[in-house]
Amino acid sequence: MTEAEEAARRVKWNERMSLSMHRLTVPNRPQLLEALGRLAIAHTHLERILRYTLKTLSELSGPKSLDPTKRKPISDLRKKIKKRFKKHHPTAAETYRLDELLEKTKLLSGKRNSYMHRAWSETEAGQVILHEEDLRLGAAPPEAAIERVASEIVALGKQINDARLHGFIHDVVQRQPPNAEAAP
Repeated sequence: MTEAEEAARRVKWNERMSLSMHRLTVPNRPQLLEALGRLAIAHTHLERILRYTLKTLSELSGPKSLDPTKRKPISDLRKKIKKRFKKHHPTAAETYRLDELLEKTKLLSGKRNSYMHRAWSETEAGQVILHEEDLRLGAAPPEAAIERVASEIVALGKQINDARLHGFIHDVVQRQPPNAEAAP
């Protein structure tokens, strides 16, 4: 092993050791914690709206009507919504509109997950950092970026819910013959 290779190996080893020795601490940043909390709540609302949308498309009612979607990943909800929507024979334009909404849901859920499923910490100098799965440290996004994603999720949830209650999703369900199969 050359001297340069040995030096590079030592640097990598020291980096790994310093990363593994870093103490995880919850950042003492009320605005950051508030933004992350708002993001979590916004995404929970989006999930609930998707569950309601599946319930509407399945033409179910009553207190137990949400049970089949309980604790299901949001990706499963998107797939089930798409499948159930197609059973109502939507037009190509209506299918396109739903696909757009579900794609936005996928993208925003991915962004939310990239923030929520990492270990947040703070250095001794007070810098907020994120621990990656591969032990890399990264700079944390600013609160404004987190707030922006939360706002986009809230707006998307409202858009889907409006489509479900009064828009194209509602119209597709209303066109369906009254005695249609209603299983989820």
